[in-house]
Amino acid sequence: MTECLEATMLRRGEIVVERLTGKRAIVIKVVSPEEVTCRFGDGRLEERFTFELEPPLSPFGSLVSFFFASLLSRLYQSPATSVTAPPRPTLVRANAL
Repeated sequence: MTECLEATMLRRGEIVVERLTGKRAIVIKVVSPEEVTCRFGDGRLEERFTFELEPPLSPFGSLVSFFFASLLSRLYQSPATSVTAPPRPTLVRANAL
């Protein structure tokens, strides 16, 4: 992916994804072929190296990624425990004085 970004120079206004966090950002300023300034969704304006960024997935890729993520989350969820009878109350006996 790094070669893809280096081969095509990023331009102002392009949407990129930060590799470490997966957060989307918009390119605000291209400082050099290796460094860009991005604005993130929470308003942060930060400089990033191109190897820290990747182009966003295509709409089809996003859909496939969402499908697999939801499938995996269902597989890793613990099975629901069924309650067949109401729990019995705990009896506490006071000591006779």
